Amino acid sequence: MAPRAHWKGFLKLSLVSCPIALYPATTAAEKVSFRQVNRETGNRLRQQLVDAVTGEVIASHNKGRGYEVGENDFLIVENEELTAAEQEARVRPFSARPSELSQPPREQPRKSSAPSKLAEPERDEEPSIVPAAAPPRPIIENTRTIELDRFVQRGEIDAGYYDKPYYVVPRDEVGQETFAVIRDAMAAKGLVGLGRVVLANRERPILVEPIGRGLRGVTLRYTHEVRDPAEYFSDIPELTLPDEMLRITEHILETKTEDFDPAYLEDRYRTVLVEKLREKQAQNPAKSLAPAQSAQNVINLMDALKRSLAAARPTQKIAKPGGPIAKPTPHIAKPTPRRAAPAPKQSSAKRPAARARRAS
Repeated sequence: MAPRAHWKGFLKLSLVSCPIALYPATTAAEKVSFRQVNRETGNRLRQQLVDAVTGEVIASHNKGRGYEVGENDFLIVENEELTAAEQEARVRPFSARPSELSQPPREQPRKSSAPSKLAEPERDEEPSIVPAAAPPRPIIENTRTIELDRFVQRGEIDAGYYDKPYYVVPRDEVGQETFAVIRDAMAAKGLVGLGRVVLANRERPILVEPIGRGLRGVTLRYTHEVRDPAEYFSDIPELTLPDEMLRITEHILETKTEDFDPAYLEDRYRTVLVEKLREKQAQNPAKSLAPAQSAQNVINLMDALKRSLAAARPTQKIAKPGGPIAKPTPHIAKPTPRRAAPAPKQSSAKRPAARARRAS
């Protein structure tokens, strides 16, 4: 079963775009993990959030973010402030390189208002070329679009910048043609595209390169996250090595050169650990299972419905299948009231007297 898509959106190149989905290229499902348990009972342990100063246990909704500026001194940062910083970062142009930032600004000579007699005559200075300021980056209103705005040669980006790989797949048949055009054009030129993607509410640079019938996207680390190798290799001296020593070493390399085999990347520690755990599980006596529920504890749906109906109508009885129908009780169905007996008819002797009175 294919995993769920980690991100869904569109891949855009100039004026064309196609719907895509990002799938994680790596998984940690087979990783052996352990839990913290009580040695005596074997039960799992739970951790609590404790105030480091007062020692009180706090609720999870009181947990926040703080930037440490001193001992037990933190700046509380709210979620709204982080959201505002993300929006501002998307429109801010790229800063200068670290080398440019490290250089102190040059002091400009102050101009005197009064002319000096010893001052040299002014010369026609050549107009200095001022580089145009980089246009501000547009606001990324649509966080579901990866726009490839620049391309570089494959292998030009150092592997130290690589972070997490993803498989880029078209989402429907309508965008497959556009997807294939972008993929084949980059493969023919030997280029990889650079863009930006918003993952977990954070904008990240991403590299998109063709791989087989699809594309692979690799999120890149930021510049401040990658250390300069010159800080570690600058103290290594340059040595002049004998040619014979180099030839022998090259011969050894040739004898050990072969095609790459993914089996070389097997986690042997995990393999041994899984075997040990299986042996330990086989030797460990099985825990006594929970006692089976008796027949009296088994809940029958029809009985539960009958009891519910009896609770709602305590005096009404339900007829069993095939049995006589129970008559309703007086509390539920009241009997039909009897009609009042008709008044006795008047005798024929009294009728003429009544008629005579009506006539008079």
